[in-house]
Amino acid sequence: MSRRNRLNFRAAWALSGVLLCLIAPVPARTQQEAPSDALRLTLEEAVAYARGHNPMVLAARQEVEARRGQHREAASLFWPDLTFTETYSRTTNPVYVFMGKLNQERFGMMDFALPNLNRPAPLNNYQSRAELTAPLFAGGKIKAAYRASRLGVEAASSQSVFAESSLTKAVTEAFLGSLLAGRAAEVMAETVGTAEAHLRQVEAMHGQGLILDSDLLRMRVFVSDMRQQRAAREADAKVARAYLAYAMGHDGEVEPVGELSGEGEAPPSLQEALEAALSGREDLRAAELQSRQASEGVKMARADYLPQVGAVAAYEQDTESWSGHGDNWMVGIQLRLPLFDGGARSGRLLTARSREFQARQALLDLQRKVRVEVREAWLRLEAASERVSVSSESEAQARENLRIVELRYKEGMASITDLLDADTALTASALQRAQAVHDERVARARLQWAMGK
Repeated sequence: MSRRNRLNFRAAWALSGVLLCLIAPVPARTQQEAPSDALRLTLEEAVAYARGHNPMVLAARQEVEARRGQHREAASLFWPDLTFTETYSRTTNPVYVFMGKLNQERFGMMDFALPNLNRPAPLNNYQSRAELTAPLFAGGKIKAAYRASRLGVEAASSQSVFAESSLTKAVTEAFLGSLLAGRAAEVMAETVGTAEAHLRQVEAMHGQGLILDSDLLRMRVFVSDMRQQRAAREADAKVARAYLAYAMGHDGEVEPVGELSGEGEAPPSLQEALEAALSGREDLRAAELQSRQASEGVKMARADYLPQVGAVAAYEQDTESWSGHGDNWMVGIQLRLPLFDGGARSGRLLTARSREFQARQALLDLQRKVRVEVREAWLRLEAASERVSVSSESEAQARENLRIVELRYKEGMASITDLLDADTALTASALQRAQAVHDERVARARLQWAMGK
């Protein structure tokens, strides 16, 4: 063996230790750590936390309460309306003075005198009045309003449930993305640390004349590239944790706890997934309820063309100084027959019919959208599952390839470049497998969401 080959052999033997360290199993935690005060949560705990703190979910729940308030308001239309008013007045208006004294039951003969009738003295009057009104017939408008408000409560409840389901999907995706980014940052941090330690070793060997300048430069380029990748991966991990905290509704730091691993559960068939989605999606149910609610709005608009009948009753007391009073009562029935309103009723009916058509079309569009979402999620899950299997085989082949190249290098039949290429291939295949596992779990979560689970 020539002196040049002996030098290459010694350098390769030293660098093989570097390469073996670079592909060694990565510890669970490295220097890429979250702050000590970070909230450490598993996926299940992150979802539970988000359901109690995410602003949009809390707002969706409050919308249900708002619709319940509207339903209570609509239900009140069935009941009589009882009001009490207390009025004080002081006047010299002849008509009001005349009526006021009559209501106070203290009208006397002197009040018929023309000077008293024309220019009466000021009159104080305290009027206490209780009035009751009750609807008797409204053309079905009250019932339609009651049914519409009840459908509104049910639709808001379904929207709230769907919001929680969407939040679960979003938190799951953010959690898995944070795990993947954190794993990549840990790998690169360990890789850089090991590469820098062995670079010092190579530099020492170069000073002794055991390796060529080109091999030293190649190693320095490799270390520089790894440092750049480490910085990018660390930034990715911080950004991913920030998005996870945002999805959870948490203002501080969050650290996901868990490992990326395939779940292995066989997904349902595409037809089963479609059937489950069409029957179980809460946003579909909400759209159906909103369509029915719009139909009740048309009934309410039509009712404006019919007569409305109501009952009224009142009891009144009038007094000037609370030492005595006069009282009276009144009962009656009121018929309201709309004749002409300048087109206001026809405008309301046109609006209601348009809203009904829009709601039906929105429901039809959502049904089609759900089918597409389910199909997409199912196909992506199928592809991701296949990628997990293929990437596992690829990683095993890359590891075997590195073993063979190492043996060839020891025999002087391969160069340092061959070894670094083999190591790069193994690192890439390992990251590809991690990405495939991540994509498989994300696709599974999206399919569950698309199916309404």
